[in-house]
Amino acid sequence: MSAVPADPTPVTTTLTVAGRGHGPFRSLVSPGWEGFCVGIVDAPWMLGVRAPDRGRAILVVTIDGELAVAVRDAAPGGMAVVRDARPDDADAIAAACLPWPWMVVGSAVALTPALASVLRDRPVLTYWLGDPPVGLPSHARYFDRPAALLDAVRSACAGSVGGMRLAPGSGVELEDGTLLRGATLESLVAAYPRGFALPARNFRAVSDALARHNAGWSPQRGSAAEMTLVRSAARSQR
Repeated sequence: MSAVPADPTPVTTTLTVAGRGHGPFRSLVSPGWEGFCVGIVDAPWMLGVRAPDRGRAILVVTIDGELAVAVRDAAPGGMAVVRDARPDDADAIAAACLPWPWMVVGSAVALTPALASVLRDRPVLTYWLGDPPVGLPSHARYFDRPAALLDAVRSACAGSVGGMRLAPGSGVELEDGTLLRGATLESLVAAYPRGFALPARNFRAVSDALARHNAGWSPQRGSAAEMTLVRSAARSQR
């Protein structure tokens, strides 16, 4: 299995900066798309749950933190870091999840405008318990029971499609053992067969990367008008 060395983790204090993206998919270099290097904002005092990190992160936003405990127990060890947030610090904690949170889980809270913007503009797995707040994207999933939500978390962590699977911590392992790092690809694999109601341009870097590695899958608009992984043309002979 080949691995891509990680660059030093940039420090950021705002969702605006974090939303610019990072990663090895460098074919897209416009602000707001994955592949654009995050600028460094000096904030050495940030520790613990607010410490910036590129690892796969599940942000849980609630009033009392009980759901975060349940999500932490449900997520397989080593697959994702669970970050517990309250409505008043959700933006700061979300900004520490680089380039954006892999998954956002919430219940009984309103979304801040900044977090709502990230959920609408980025391929973030969004799971909500109970009545959804204003601002969630159309591809968000809603649950009436905690058990159903936790089952969805487990399923996402075990995401696998066409020989691709989530690697522990970060990245997607291809069928031939190659490890690709990129938040968008991780979300597509975890969400399959569902997808994201986002513009196709958000997925061009993933499409290019999968084509280069002859993976046999590509992001395309599915039957639900969402971008999802679809089997592409037959693989070429290696």
